Amino acid sequence: MNFSRIGFGCYRTDINIKEHYDALIKALTSGINLIDTSANYADGRSEQLIGKVIDDLTAGGKLSREDMTLVTKGGYIQGQNFRFASRLKAEGNPFSEVVEFADRLWHCISPDFLQDQISRQLHRLNQEYIDIYLLHNPEYFLEHEKSLNTDLNTARKIYYERIGKAFEFLETKVREGKIGCYGISSNTFPVRSNEYTFTSLEEVLKTAESVSAGNHFRVIQMPFNLIEAGAVTNKNQSDNKLTVTEFACANNIKILINRPLNAISSKGLVRFSDFSFDAFNEKDFIRQIRLVRLMEDDFMDERIANEYLSGDEVKEFGKLFEFGRLIEENWKFFGSIEHFNDMIMQNFAPKISAVTRLTEEKISDEDLKKFSADYIKETYLLLNFVGNYYKMKAAKRSSFIHGLINKNLDGKYHSLTLSQKTMLLLASVNGIDGILAGIRKESYVDDALQILSAEKIKNAKEIIRFVSEEIEISAA
Repeated sequence: MNFSRIGFGCYRTDINIKEHYDALIKALTSGINLIDTSANYADGRSEQLIGKVIDDLTAGGKLSREDMTLVTKGGYIQGQNFRFASRLKAEGNPFSEVVEFADRLWHCISPDFLQDQISRQLHRLNQEYIDIYLLHNPEYFLEHEKSLNTDLNTARKIYYERIGKAFEFLETKVREGKIGCYGISSNTFPVRSNEYTFTSLEEVLKTAESVSAGNHFRVIQMPFNLIEAGAVTNKNQSDNKLTVTEFACANNIKILINRPLNAISSKGLVRFSDFSFDAFNEKDFIRQIRLVRLMEDDFMDERIANEYLSGDEVKEFGKLFEFGRLIEENWKFFGSIEHFNDMIMQNFAPKISAVTRLTEEKISDEDLKKFSADYIKETYLLLNFVGNYYKMKAAKRSSFIHGLINKNLDGKYHSLTLSQKTMLLLASVNGIDGILAGIRKESYVDDALQILSAEKIKNAKEIIRFVSEEIEISAA
């Protein structure tokens, strides 16, 4: 089982976004042959994207299916899975051993659920087989039991029993030729062994061996980056004598790394990337806020009065025409460019789309429609101001991290971008087999290709430990 050191991570990819299609095509035709997705990524549309790309490449004779290593995962009950599971429960025929973790977020690794999932996933992927199938964050069970104050030993006993039943089922899928091998993707492989939600690779391996001496448990996946460095710093295996990376390497278990460029820190999400930005002028920014707010007042107090709208429809417009107020009140409190970008995706972008839709549906006057379109343009300009403000802060942070890395890094690597340095450092650690980067744009693919075959950094582990400790100290 050989694959490229950099993999195409498909979290947040969607078959409906051509940019994602183009990026995956470029990656696969340029030497990146590892693809990682999950049933819940974009509610199944990520798997559909991969299926289309593979079909197009193989049909055109550019690649064969055997040239690629396809990884997907199952366990989450969200979106369409949640609606289906809820209906089964209402009918009195639920999936077994479902963890009802939160509203519209359940989790399950029972054989009946995995059978349903693999069938659906093969259909979405339009493939005969999956190379690597992973149980996706099974530690949700432990998190739930922790909230119920269940005795830790009792919870862990049930946890590994459930993993064992899942492994027994996955062995049948190997025999059927539906999957090549299997494993677990868990955020808690690298954490300290005394944490309630800790997933012990040692115990998982024992579980696999109890299922079959010739079992096909081959792969694990976990977070690892310059801040979340537990994979090389926490000795949590073999009576706390080995790290999870050392134990996996000693037992011929392949390791895939997720979140290499996006770290969850005490101060929020940190992206290991260089940032370019336009100069931020606060006076121009304040002027733009005032312009957008004046347009909002003009629209709501004067212009909309000439339309024949109900009181509820006017209120609906009022809830949308408020970008100026929201930015004015919150622009200094987004914290980071990563958090601001999330706010754009989750809050601002849907509201901007709603303005366009509502204007088209409810406004008849063409001049007012043009005014609404102009308002959206000015709102985008306002958001760009805020983005540049946080990019400026992020660039200073990235420069600081570059400096930390370069203190102990051979000079021949200094010209690499921060993302390239980060990926190469992680890929240079003994036992790390694949780095799953979120390379949804062709420019990101170009960035990753530069280090696809680069010489490994000999003191990578020491640099990672140093950087993680220094960042932790600076954040305190």
